[in-house]
Amino acid sequence: MSKVTVYRFKLYNITTDENLQSRRWATLEAIERIHGEVLKDTATEVDASAVATDHAGMTVVGFNPHPRTGFQNAI
Repeated sequence: MSKVTVYRFKLYNITTDENLQSRRWATLEAIERIHGEVLKDTATEVDASAVATDHAGMTVVGFNPHPRTGFQNAI
């Protein structure tokens, strides 16, 4: 399988009037598309299938790119 690099990112939340960290991970292209702020130091290489969700270039909410260090994210 091919690999992609994903990042944590922040987005402006109109309700709270502040930038909040997303619960998703995303590629640089996806983050740029939604005008988010990339957290460059979070770069992590994952299997490309992890970003094949309902939002192009983004993982599912709560995705854990380090499954051995946290909760299981797949069966």
